[in-house]
Amino acid sequence: MTLRILLVATALAVAANVPAYANKQNDPSPAAVDRTRIDLANQILARSYPEETREPMFRAVAEQMEAQMLQTLRGQVDDEGALAIIQAWQDRISEETNLVLKQAIPDLMNSWAISFSEVFSEQELRDILAFVSTDTGQSFMLKSADVVSHPDFAAANQRYMDETMAIVMSRLPDLISELGEYRRLENGASAVETASGDGEY
Repeated sequence: MTLRILLVATALAVAANVPAYANKQNDPSPAAVDRTRIDLANQILARSYPEETREPMFRAVAEQMEAQMLQTLRGQVDDEGALAIIQAWQDRISEETNLVLKQAIPDLMNSWAISFSEVFSEQELRDILAFVSTDTGQSFMLKSADVVSHPDFAAANQRYMDETMAIVMSRLPDLISELGEYRRLENGASAVETASGDGEY
């Protein structure tokens, strides 16, 4: 049971390090997009997050989430040897996940622009563009990741994650039991179908 809990917690830690991004197949068709609002959204993103700042920004957020998830894991798994293995494993795959992130950035930015264009009206987008065109506006947008990683916010978020993980861990045996029962019943049904099929020949 302890090993299963450890594996699930590890999976959560890994998930926190790999940013999710929209599949191009799910993007709206060009005809369904308001080109004026898309253009405004792209201008907003270009001014807010110049291309050279994007990878460091996304990576910083991912690393912050990973660090907090692993810290939460430390509070739930009382096995320093296992934790050391998880940390070393995470370090080894960092190069791969960073490559995934780098390749995902164009899709992330494209989807971000589409989201902006659909969430905000044209006038709102023009107002936002005017704001981010100022020095204060650019600073506000670029420093958003710094706000999330600020010690006070990080500490509050860590407490939230710790409490959430404690709930997940306390309920995990129920999930494992239910999945085991489901698998047992599924295997039983498969055995019956196989036996029935054999009898027909």
